[in-house]
Amino acid sequence: MVKTSVLGSNEFIVGFQLAGIKDTFEVSDNPVKDINDLKNNKEIGIVVIEENIMDGLDKHQRLEVEDSVDPVFIPVSTKVEQDSLKRLIKKSIGVDLWK
Repeated sequence: MVKTSVLGSNEFIVGFQLAGIKDTFEVSDNPVKDINDLKNNKEIGIVVIEENIMDGLDKHQRLEVEDSVDPVFIPVSTKVEQDSLKRLIKKSIGVDLWK
């Protein structure tokens, strides 16, 4: 059985811990290492990642995370943006619903 993990700031992961997700990781000074550690863990299938971490990555690193299939990285933000939602829906179902 694959696990769901969360990577983010302490404030971000607390809510997921309260929801019962035990595999939560506070981001360190080196988020690329944190991401690679999660990618190399074969027990993890889904990683909920704080969108601020994704924003801090360079373009190549960001594309590598977005294109990852095993595990799948799901960026979550505390702010609501239509473009992000549109991108996630298109990635998930393969259809742009706003055309």
